Amino acid sequence: MFKNYKNEGIISNIKDQRNIMVFIGNGFDISVLKKYRNDGLVSSYNKFYDFLCYKDVNKSNVLYKKMGDDKLQGKENWSDFEYALEELLRTNIPVQELEKALKEIQKMFLLFLNEIVTPEVLLRLNEDAVKNQWGKNVLSSFLSDLDQNDYEKIKFPEATNHYCMYNYLFINFNYTSLFDDYIFLDKWQFDPHPYKYVDTNYSFLPNPNGFHKNGSNEETKWSSFIMFDIIHPHGYQSIPRSLLFGIESENKDKEVKNFTKSYWIQSNQKYKSYFNKADLFIIYGSSIGVTDSWWWRQIYNSLLEGRGELIIYYYCDKSIEKEMVKQMFINACGIGDTNEKQELVKDKIYVVLYNENTSKRMFTLKEIVH
Repeated sequence: MFKNYKNEGIISNIKDQRNIMVFIGNGFDISVLKKYRNDGLVSSYNKFYDFLCYKDVNKSNVLYKKMGDDKLQGKENWSDFEYALEELLRTNIPVQELEKALKEIQKMFLLFLNEIVTPEVLLRLNEDAVKNQWGKNVLSSFLSDLDQNDYEKIKFPEATNHYCMYNYLFINFNYTSLFDDYIFLDKWQFDPHPYKYVDTNYSFLPNPNGFHKNGSNEETKWSSFIMFDIIHPHGYQSIPRSLLFGIESENKDKEVKNFTKSYWIQSNQKYKSYFNKADLFIIYGSSIGVTDSWWWRQIYNSLLEGRGELIIYYYCDKSIEKEMVKQMFINACGIGDTNEKQELVKDKIYVVLYNENTSKRMFTLKEIVH
């Protein structure tokens, strides 16, 4: 679970600790690649399918054929691909054939990633991250993305103050290191011990828009501490055999378990305890599909039991209501709760809608003026 820096005693003067779990979806990688590539080649599901069409993939691969059928139906998210795998499991296709097909797709996906996430992209992102101090700035001021109604409702700002440790855990669902490159606190933008007599190293802005709340305003800065860690539960680009595609299922049948992501990740054993200690959950750049339902269920249960709140950053280039995004999350959890319980959970969810034309702070790729 989250390390308790306050009780550990190595860092002095910590009065409290806020634990924040942030889930990073493919939308982040797509936004980076759009910015730093000039050919429109991004890590989207559609682009990967196009890549397969022009490469030496086995045309009789059952997953490849299913992807083609789904494309004709307008399916375009990575969650659609993993759901296609679940649909094929319900057919009479031999499991061995499906495993072989998936292995080939994983191999081709690695080649696809290596082609689009180049050293040049990483270096350009690296330079801008240092120049704009993105890692430090976005984590201190993301509450500016909430509108006034949501800000005045959310409880998290009231739990912040001077000498608080902000402990972030990033769950990066992507296989690349693009987000790691973006958020890394390097020595040019961050000093872990800048002062002689105190251990604080970070300023948190509890009310960057100056909304009415708790006596703070846009000038308020909490002298604080920061720590973070990043995990890649679905694997790393640099370790080909770690790349994990799959489904989520409660089915204990061996053939189904072979394709169940949380089984191979060992989610219950490794990560379930984190949810009990989180004060805030953030989902960013995810299509919020059922194939990541294990993670969404843990958030749902935490919210229902009174632990934490959830901010969802949802990309949309067309009209959509915040309530629709909340219901999308509820549906993806796969929990058949009563409407009353679902409403209790929704009441702790705050939605930030964004697109290329929207100004937002969290994980911005725009220049920040210091």
